[in-house]
Amino acid sequence: MRTPIIVFITVYAVCILGMVLVPGLPDANGQSTYMSFFHAYYFLAYTATTTGFGELPVPFSNAQRVWAICCLYISVITWLYTVGKIISLLKNPHLHSAFEEERFIRAVSKKTRDYYLVCGFGDTGSLILRSLTESGFSAVVLELDDERIKALELRDYPTKVLGLCADARVPRYLLGAGIETDKCVGVLILSNDEEANLKVAVSARILRPDIKIICRSTSADNESEILAIGGDTHVVDPFRVFASYLSLVIYNPTIQTLNEWMSGESGVALDRNICPLKNGKWILCGHGRMGTVVYKKLSKKGIDITVVEPLVEKIENIAEHAVLGRANLENLKKAGLSDCVGLIAGTDNDTFNLSMVHQANRENGSLFSIVRQNKHSNEVLFKKADVNYILQPSLVIARMVLFMLTAPLLKSFFAHLRLLYENDPTRLADIMNRLALEVGGNFPALRTYTINKKKTPAVYAKLFENESVDLGDIYRDPANREGFLKMVPLVHRRGKVIKVLPADNLPLREGDELLFCMRPKHQVLLEANLANRYTLDYLLTGKDLVRSDFFKWLRAKA
Repeated sequence: MRTPIIVFITVYAVCILGMVLVPGLPDANGQSTYMSFFHAYYFLAYTATTTGFGELPVPFSNAQRVWAICCLYISVITWLYTVGKIISLLKNPHLHSAFEEERFIRAVSKKTRDYYLVCGFGDTGSLILRSLTESGFSAVVLELDDERIKALELRDYPTKVLGLCADARVPRYLLGAGIETDKCVGVLILSNDEEANLKVAVSARILRPDIKIICRSTSADNESEILAIGGDTHVVDPFRVFASYLSLVIYNPTIQTLNEWMSGESGVALDRNICPLKNGKWILCGHGRMGTVVYKKLSKKGIDITVVEPLVEKIENIAEHAVLGRANLENLKKAGLSDCVGLIAGTDNDTFNLSMVHQANRENGSLFSIVRQNKHSNEVLFKKADVNYILQPSLVIARMVLFMLTAPLLKSFFAHLRLLYENDPTRLADIMNRLALEVGGNFPALRTYTINKKKTPAVYAKLFENESVDLGDIYRDPANREGFLKMVPLVHRRGKVIKVLPADNLPLREGDELLFCMRPKHQVLLEANLANRYTLDYLLTGKDLVRSDFFKWLRAKA
């Protein structure tokens, strides 16, 4: 805007100066009169806008009229040039981007709550944001696709999510998103571009050496590069996660049910047994990057699996366990469709996955079908299809990342369950029954609490006064201190020592970390127990202590 404004001011200055210098009609003494600067500006103001009030304040001389004609044409042309330039500039998308960036930076700087910086708002990012906001967390988004940012603005998240259409690989956008501030507690890098994810991870680590970074990657080379940046860095491989999840569906159905229940999967009950079919033959359609990981994972579990793949170079190492060709009915029959117990449609094409399952079900009515859903937008089709189980990689990754953020101790809990599944199934059943009885329902809440002055002030104060507080004391029911809130402590960590399903008589210490599984409505009551010293005093002693200074004085006088 600098050039048109300078031209505009210059033209007006010359025109005004000319009107002041050009002599007007002579006065009564025969002396030439001259227009003042104010009157010259006033005349130019209404003339240039083509309003035309006339020759004011006095009639003009012929010389003034000639100069007025010149000013009229020059100023109108200048107006058209200046206004046209300004309008074209206002329509420039780069200017809009600059305005949006400035608004975004100001809004981020005003955030008072801790938040996660999410780089990439695809299916995975969308699902993570939904879960994060429903869990009470805040987030800020950087996404290169403008259409996705427009979609973000229409989402009805429980908390406001700020978003900017920007390339997270450019460091200034990371700075604008507040990565250097203490309010930014983590960076989630979730795009499908491997090189972009690596660059963002490196930039984030340089800009903020102590920040938590969770990065998506499907490349072993990229994974090693990302982990090499050091610090609190984690890599999530969607294919490896998908394979592990698939292994649970087939091999550890009880643990898989518990996993889904804790994730808040709709309609999942703790008494559900998904797939008791591990002893039998399976067919895997597709041996790409994901199929390769799935095949290795299931083969290690001793599952008999045959691959159907159209590209010969992808099955060179497993030729004796593969059928070359597209996964049509003919090749599925070659793979043993008639006597297999399950089919995994795992290609990256949703339409093809649904088609092959439909054909297979007509040939083998007892077939257990597991289908990969690649795009969240196809959810309606998959729910209507005749399939036993739908695995959506983006959803699986979103659950894993959410657990890493909200319940990092959950990994130890599931590791313990896997050992029980192998060695003591009865004990595993007892745990499931306890969770069903003491928590139950759908959509449980998972929360991690650290015993310190900021997060649990009431407990911290008691420990500071050398008073004993046991684990069972903090989740008693304030309405009935002999009973307990609807929750189960899953994991306790003190330093490097981890206890799964700790006993209620475990004495607490400063710095202890506790993972609870609870009914959402009881979360407020638990946090009141941890924060309110009067509530905690009542739970510990059974006595409701006097709170008011007046009543304390009155009791002392009594």
